[in-house]
Amino acid sequence: MHQSICPWCDENIDNPTDCVRIAPPDRRPPEHRPTVNRWYLHADCAAEWREFVGHLRTLAGRGAFRTLVEGPLSGNVNEMLEWELADTS
Repeated sequence: MHQSICPWCDENIDNPTDCVRIAPPDRRPPEHRPTVNRWYLHADCAAEWREFVGHLRTLAGRGAFRTLVEGPLSGNVNEMLEWELADTS
C-alpha cells in the first residue's frame, strides 16, 4: 500500500488491515491491474462512500445528477442557489 492518507476523511491509515482498496472495474487479474486509480479507504469510510454512491445513483435516476452533482464541481455552489422568497401578502 503506497498511500497512507484516506482520501475520504483525510486521516492517516495507521492499520493497513482496517482499510479497503477501491479500484475501477477491471477484468484483468489483480496483479496485472494498474495501481494509478487505486485508492485505500478506512473500512468505515468505504461504507460511507458506498452510501454516497447510492445517493448519486438516486440523483441520476431522478434526472438531477447534472445540476446537483456536476454543476457544483465546475462552479460556485452559492451562485447556483436561487432562494424562493416566501409570499408575505
